[in-house]
Amino acid sequence: MKIIHNKFIPFGDFGLMNILGLVFSKLPSELISPRSKRHEGTHTYQQYELLATGAILALILCNIYASWWYLLALPIVPFAIYALAFFAELVRPPYHNAKEFFEGKRLCDKVKAIPAWFAKVWVDAYRDNCFEREAYMNDDNPEYLATRHLFAWLWYIIPRDERK
Repeated sequence: MKIIHNKFIPFGDFGLMNILGLVFSKLPSELISPRSKRHEGTHTYQQYELLATGAILALILCNIYASWWYLLALPIVPFAIYALAFFAELVRPPYHNAKEFFEGKRLCDKVKAIPAWFAKVWVDAYRDNCFEREAYMNDDNPEYLATRHLFAWLWYIIPRDERK
């Protein structure tokens, strides 16, 4: 994992952004906490696993259909799967505390509350997807990256309250 300091990436309010082991940071590397490094290290492992899975699938498709064009999609496979996990959480009910935003309000106030409600749904979907859940739940464990199993993020697809 290599940390690159710049002021443009990551976008918005994010402090760190991981792209296949390259961690972009708005902070100098000495100011990044060990917890954040473990979080991004978990994402690095996840992205490498998805990249390897995509490579195997691309090679199988290349041999079946005799075209090497499938290998061009390989770098976007980890991000496409992450986006699918995010959007699955975005549309999955319950729709994140809609009552507290809309109940007992007049229609014009309900309309004004829609952007705040959608922002909350967006943040909840980000934090609840299986990749982020694995990283956040193991931030405090300094041994996690050494003891992590392959495809450990699959365990976190199951919602928190249904897991035993």
